[in-house]
Amino acid sequence: MIGLTRLPDTIELEVIEDFIRSTYPFFTIQEMRIAFKMAVQGKFDCNIEHYEKFSPKYISGIMNAYKSKANQVRKNIPPPPEQPVKQLTDHEIVDFTKEDWLNGKREDFNRVFNADKVFKILLKQGKLTFTQDQILETINVVREDNLYRLNRMHPLDAKKFSQDIRREDFIELQCKKLALVKYFESLSS
Repeated sequence: MIGLTRLPDTIELEVIEDFIRSTYPFFTIQEMRIAFKMAVQGKFDCNIEHYEKFSPKYISGIMNAYKSKANQVRKNIPPPPEQPVKQLTDHEIVDFTKEDWLNGKREDFNRVFNADKVFKILLKQGKLTFTQDQILETINVVREDNLYRLNRMHPLDAKKFSQDIRREDFIELQCKKLALVKYFESLSS
């Protein structure tokens, strides 16, 4: 196609192959063929004289021209439409969090995923109800766990954690997580 009368010897082919693989790793063989066809057809503004030598310099002249043209074409192609994000049902959200807990290590209630949303769903569905004693017990368990964790932390981590546990929203989320764990555990027994 390009009119070479002398083919590269084995060593030259190895050098050319290494050059192509390292310089143009993202081009397919089909794209390489298209690049050379377009160059021979005069569709690029590059020198296609090979001077009877199939060299890395010759290849890079054509491939760089092709890359420039391909990038222009790619800019004009509209991006594929985004697939709509599937909206999970409340049941799916609760099930995911429940399965994540029940199939996990079950070591730390603080690792419950998406606790705030799941808690709201179950509360709205009437599946979570609490007496005043249960609420106080949950708060006490959370406080004891926080104290235990605080005493085992590195001083720098402990300083931040100490600030966190003073925030009402942080404690509230921990209580929700613990309540969810108790609920999930009651379903699995």
